[in-house]
Amino acid sequence: MILLPARFLFNGRFALDTILSCPFFRDIINSLPGMISSQIGLLASIFIYMFFMLGVGFWASTKISETKDYIIAGGKLGVWLSFGTIFATWFGAETCMGSSRTAYEQGFPGVIADPFGAGLCLILAGLFFVKIFHRLKIETVIDFFEMRYGRKVALVLSFLYIPVYLGWIGGQLLAFGLILNALTGLPVMLSIIISTAVVLLYTYWGGMWADAVTDLFQMFFIVLGLLVLFPIVMKDAGGLAGLKAAVPEEFFHFRPHSTSATDWLNYAQAWMIVGLGSLPAQDLIQRMLSPKSETIAKWCTLSAGLFYIVIGLVPVLLGIAGRVVLPGNNGDSILIHLASKYLSLPLMTLLIGALLSAIMSSADSALIAPAGIIGHNIVSFINPKAPEHLKLQVCKWSIPAVGILSLMMALYFQNVYELCTNAWGILLVGVAAPLIFGIYWKKANAAGAWAGVLGGTGAWTLLSLVLPEDAPCQLYGFLVSCVSLIIFSLLTRAHGSPAPSAGFNSR
Repeated sequence: MILLPARFLFNGRFALDTILSCPFFRDIINSLPGMISSQIGLLASIFIYMFFMLGVGFWASTKISETKDYIIAGGKLGVWLSFGTIFATWFGAETCMGSSRTAYEQGFPGVIADPFGAGLCLILAGLFFVKIFHRLKIETVIDFFEMRYGRKVALVLSFLYIPVYLGWIGGQLLAFGLILNALTGLPVMLSIIISTAVVLLYTYWGGMWADAVTDLFQMFFIVLGLLVLFPIVMKDAGGLAGLKAAVPEEFFHFRPHSTSATDWLNYAQAWMIVGLGSLPAQDLIQRMLSPKSETIAKWCTLSAGLFYIVIGLVPVLLGIAGRVVLPGNNGDSILIHLASKYLSLPLMTLLIGALLSAIMSSADSALIAPAGIIGHNIVSFINPKAPEHLKLQVCKWSIPAVGILSLMMALYFQNVYELCTNAWGILLVGVAAPLIFGIYWKKANAAGAWAGVLGGTGAWTLLSLVLPEDAPCQLYGFLVSCVSLIIFSLLTRAHGSPAPSAGFNSR
């Protein structure tokens, strides 16, 4: 998951340049041509894998009869599917490529947000949120906001959630297409169309069922690909002791070793950006609601968080090891450079498959999140008596609509694309406080929720424009959101529904 500062660009340039300038996309694209594009076996493997994904989607379509089946797999997922979809959704290609590149340049201080903050988010969700959401028997996060703060707050948040996902979806679909182009030599637009069609089709057909099954396979490829490369590189680098002796001491510092208030505030923000900011994410909450029991949901979320941190250490240590075995590299595409140096073609194929799997698992999860909100919540707000089959059809057709809109924005409308990509910050600065206080503080009400959303988002946007770039603006925005919610809830005294935790703590 990516959260970026609120610095919006409105210059109307062709947005493909923006995508290609992103280090993750640029790293892979620049590294692949000439290295493996002529290998027939690799290409055949990729297309077989894509057809397999389509087959899974078609099979999953037979298990869907209502929106609950489509959005949360009917709440019927077992242990392995639950664990796999939680882990694979979060462990994206940006986690692999981005954390290894950042670790190459900064070591552990640069990767607090991901994997450590992201793992913390899953652990917190398992400890404090899964039980409550399961017992409320909701299908989306918007259901909770409607139950707690009323229809008006829920309706506004429904529309607020959609742009949060558009930029991320467009980037993932475009990345998949560009990598396919680099591997096959097909025209860029044809590669993008093929890759987008595959992801949209299996997600359209199978919804959360297809998502969960494909995520399980994608998790397997991600973990296997990294674990194949890791021992080879670490052995050549001299093991952990060799790394510590060869890199600057601060590369293995886990907290700031300065007295600067800014450094400590940014350190706190790094933990909170994903650690708290992604708790309201619809794709996470869907996965907490999909297991067939509260116990499975809790332990799969907790174990996925711990597993995420453990596996997330692999690309981090590979990035640091890259400084030893590939000195002079600027850190860009370090994972690909390590793979090309140490792996044979079959193993290189496995790693590329892992990266493609990571992209697909992120893309399909991001697609089903806004589609569920549109079909389940927005349709109900417009027509409270809408029949179930209508809501299901809207959910399904929202998949291609959202996917194509996201891709078009990423390709052609840079100003809108940049705005939507930056919208990820809204989850921390505007939505996290209403969610947390709505569950655990019985005095939180609709007026407080409005104040939390508007105050936090407004403060974050304003401070991002006027303060230096290293200022922890998202942390400030979150604090303003919390304070605003508390003050306005106390001033208005008009309580909403009781906090859900109040009735569950005694059970």
